[in-house]
Amino acid sequence: MLEHLKEEQHLVHQIRDETVIPEQARDMAVHAITTELTRKYHIFLEFLSDFIGFSSQGLHKVDLHVEFTTVPGGLSEIKHCNLLVDGRKLDLPFEVGRRYIDTIPCDEGWEAVLIFYRNEETRCDRISGGSLDRCSLVIYEEIFPTKSYHISMRLPAQLLADSTSRKKEG
Repeated sequence: MLEHLKEEQHLVHQIRDETVIPEQARDMAVHAITTELTRKYHIFLEFLSDFIGFSSQGLHKVDLHVEFTTVPGGLSEIKHCNLLVDGRKLDLPFEVGRRYIDTIPCDEGWEAVLIFYRNEETRCDRISGGSLDRCSLVIYEEIFPTKSYHISMRLPAQLLADSTSRKKEG
């Protein structure tokens, strides 16, 4: 399903760059494909949520690894978003990473990210009975040309899915 979504995204870019097609026809085609692609992303997100829910019953070890950069003011840019299923790495669309990054208090500074991570790590510790090999956090500070933080976070996907639902409820 991920490969199909990537192919359609690539098709949108090819159509946008094509100069032989009249502008109105090109815009209509891009709009139609983008609308369909958005619908498919929603279906994929529902499938991913269900998969994470089933895996939390012990069927698979599913972790989410997100690398992103954040600057003061709350702006953040996702570099990588990966799903690790029993050690196998799958690239996820940036929209998935964005959903999870929105649950992390990036706009409050790296200290808030650290507090968020420690809370989730503690929950993981309680759930998994002391096994924290699926959790990691790396924060690098860049001071030039502008102050920013490069963050790499890995947590069990269920914890992040739970934090997403907690944020929606709160």
